[in-house]
Amino acid sequence: MAWDDLRFVLTVAEEGTLSGAARTLGVNHSTVLRRVAAFENEKGVQLFERTSSGYALRPESRPLLAALRGINEQVNSLDRAIAKQGLELDGPVRITTSDSIAAAGLPGYIADFQAQHPNVVAELNITNSYVDFSSMEADITIRPAATLSEDLAGERACELMLRVYATPTYLTANPGRTYDSHGWLGVMAPITSTTVGEWQRRNLPDANIVLRSNSFVGIRDAAERGLGLAMMPCFLGDPSPHLVRAEAFPDSLSASLWVATHRDMARSARVQSILSWFVGAIQADADLFEGRRN
Repeated sequence: MAWDDLRFVLTVAEEGTLSGAARTLGVNHSTVLRRVAAFENEKGVQLFERTSSGYALRPESRPLLAALRGINEQVNSLDRAIAKQGLELDGPVRITTSDSIAAAGLPGYIADFQAQHPNVVAELNITNSYVDFSSMEADITIRPAATLSEDLAGERACELMLRVYATPTYLTANPGRTYDSHGWLGVMAPITSTTVGEWQRRNLPDANIVLRSNSFVGIRDAAERGLGLAMMPCFLGDPSPHLVRAEAFPDSLSASLWVATHRDMARSARVQSILSWFVGAIQADADLFEGRRN
């Protein structure tokens, strides 16, 4: 018996409906119906009772459920073993990220990863511009986005929170509570398409933007010099010994931090294992990225 056929049977049994099984398997309703019916016809059995509320295993078929779950776990274990073996391959892993994520500690994650997998050599491309995965310029990307573009597949590692920051000295000297009573540090291309860029267009008068940068690291450094207020990721603002949150401006933004690859590479056991490793490393530092270390 092919496991793919058994997987359809198991999913229908667990979900209780064809539509629920279709969503879980990522196929359409008719595909699930056809595969289950073909399996029953081939084996000469009727596994399910068709009811008004869905599909229920017949009493004599219920012992199959535990066996199917056991097979499913064995297949998943095999997948994990294959993925682990894939990581032992020699060769480079090309990672691209933004300068702010790199400054938040990504090189440390890479060092930990290589300590566990010494045969993998990392190539770190730090850029705030678009990276063309179709030209194989990178294997994985780690960067913020509201959603992934159609050419990417991956996993959301955590949320990113952003707040307004400044030096205590600046805030003491400039106690105003309106946007136009302050100098602001703004973004410029290519990061004008971020949530901060949209917030800036809605709220900040151009005349009050005293400096623009294409880098949140550059914006943080300028804010530390007391040049003005800046909306920036909490993972940059909170650890800074020179900055505090500007509580007069409770504005907060959020985005998702993704670890992703090109869709054509998403089925690679090696790439998937690397993705999962970095997702876990980032999730261990979720308090920093989600603004709870303040």
